Amino acid sequence: MRVVITGSTGYLGSRTVGRLASSGGVDIFGIDRNPPKRVHEYAVFRTGSVTDPDAMERIFDAAQPDVAVHLAFVVNPLHDRKREEYIDREGMRLFLHECDRHSVRRVVVLSSVAAYGAFPDNDVPLTEGSRIRGVYGYAYSWMKAETDLMAQDYERSHPDCEVIILRPALFVGPGTRNAFFDVLKYPIVPQVREGGKTMDPPMQCIHEDDMAACLVEAIVKPGIRGMYNVAGDGTVRFSALVGEFGKRCIPLPLWLIRAAARLMWFMHIGRVPAGQVDFIRHTWIMDTTKMKRELSTPTIDSLEAFRQFASSRKGNRLHIN
Repeated sequence: MRVVITGSTGYLGSRTVGRLASSGGVDIFGIDRNPPKRVHEYAVFRTGSVTDPDAMERIFDAAQPDVAVHLAFVVNPLHDRKREEYIDREGMRLFLHECDRHSVRRVVVLSSVAAYGAFPDNDVPLTEGSRIRGVYGYAYSWMKAETDLMAQDYERSHPDCEVIILRPALFVGPGTRNAFFDVLKYPIVPQVREGGKTMDPPMQCIHEDDMAACLVEAIVKPGIRGMYNVAGDGTVRFSALVGEFGKRCIPLPLWLIRAAARLMWFMHIGRVPAGQVDFIRHTWIMDTTKMKRELSTPTIDSLEAFRQFASSRKGNRLHIN
């Protein structure tokens, strides 16, 4: 099997490449802006950007892939919305273009639970058929929704291709560097107070190793296609996540939290865009029945996954790349 992986040296990509390489029988062709630590795992690696048409053409031409996997995405927010959108949109466009040009038989795209958005009328739980709409004020959510829909359009126009779209919950573990948790570095964490009620939505997590295992299954397992919600068992309330860090919540009015987030974002002293506040305000948990039936079953539940992340950071200042 010949597999192209974009974003192959990143947080999740490197774990996935390691698992594929150790399993044997897979030739890995990777592209990323940063070189791999274990170059021997690759048949071919090219340093380059997914927004560079020549770089993408070269890696696909070298691979002639059976499977193509798109992991390259801006995860931690940039203070440049246009650049962030360009990277995500153009990267997906070029990836799908090369998949079409090479008639790739299986295409795996990493979307996110954030593609559903966080709204008061969300399905509870969200299923693979729930509406994809994203939150505009949170570029990551908005672009995950847009690129998820791009992948769905590709599936409809390429019925002979096995398109797999994974929508993971927050993936966490000892290696986590996710700006979603940036707020946890403060001694007191704001919690939305709205309509006389303190909002404390349940959340799901997926351990980084379970996420990599799920990706490997999406690459190699025969006879699967379509969309999959990906999360560990159980949920954890936002206040409980904060408590795992030994911090406490302070309920504050929604308008105040949003105003503070906008000010800190404008001054480049915070990495929580105002739209992200909706994700500690509304419920956005997923049904994972299809994942367990057809794809894989995580070995670590949501709470334990987050506890491993928290344990690796206790006694140290929370550091997020």
